[in-house]
Amino acid sequence: MKRFVTILFALLLSAVVVEATAQHLTKRRVGIYREDGNVVVSEASTTLVVELMVEHERFVPGPYARYAQKYLGTRAPLIGRDEYRLVAADVVATEGLYAEPLDVVADDEADISFVGAMPDRLSMEDISVEDAAYEAAEKIYELRRARFDFIAGDLGDGTIGAGAEALFAEIERLEQRYLELFYGRSSVSRTTSRIHIPVEAERTDMVIARFNHEEGLLPKHDLSGEIVLLTISPTAMDYPASAEKGTVLYRYANNAIVRVLLAQEELCRKVLPLYEFGVTVKYLMPTK
Repeated sequence: MKRFVTILFALLLSAVVVEATAQHLTKRRVGIYREDGNVVVSEASTTLVVELMVEHERFVPGPYARYAQKYLGTRAPLIGRDEYRLVAADVVATEGLYAEPLDVVADDEADISFVGAMPDRLSMEDISVEDAAYEAAEKIYELRRARFDFIAGDLGDGTIGAGAEALFAEIERLEQRYLELFYGRSSVSRTTSRIHIPVEAERTDMVIARFNHEEGLLPKHDLSGEIVLLTISPTAMDYPASAEKGTVLYRYANNAIVRVLLAQEELCRKVLPLYEFGVTVKYLMPTK
């Protein structure tokens, strides 16, 4: 009995969802008409706006990476990394037929190079890379001993407050800078690209861009990347009947499933009203 009630509830819920989708009609008056004393020339058209978010991850090995095992006890990566990932997509429908230049909103990429950022080089003395790595490792151990001694009460008067917090923060900052000389630096930035696509009833599958992990988002004609595909699947809908002698025209949109895919991976799925797949209905002119 419980199973029967569960199945019945699921079927009723599905029917409600289907009915709500079928009855959610978006319409727009079309043709030439007067509104508020002005002549309006109206067409029903849709432009899809697709947003693609790409992450750019970079890693630069530390200049002393090959000495990390010797002086700090653990291996450090020796090879840099520069990789792009298409992490998110979104699509919205806007009324009107227009095309705008590609919009790009990008984070500022951090400088992760080690030029001018070698805190171990405190003198003009020319030493070997291994000796510099040894000195940097010594600085790390000194900072760790200072932190331990402070906590144990051997340094200062043991006061816990803003001064102690500032001291710990500075020790942490310096230790991190020395560790980066061995284990490298990394950064992640994001870029959001916005693409405007006028909808055409004859085109339900469109390549809108390409992507690869070495260069990120590419133009759709660049064959070095995998395709970013936009697909449109109109749903079955019921519309009002036209009046036989109607003269006022309204265009009803068709709810369509719009998907954005990278190769076979679905990044986004939306149900959007698209006029290009709908119907035009005639109404009688209302009498005053």
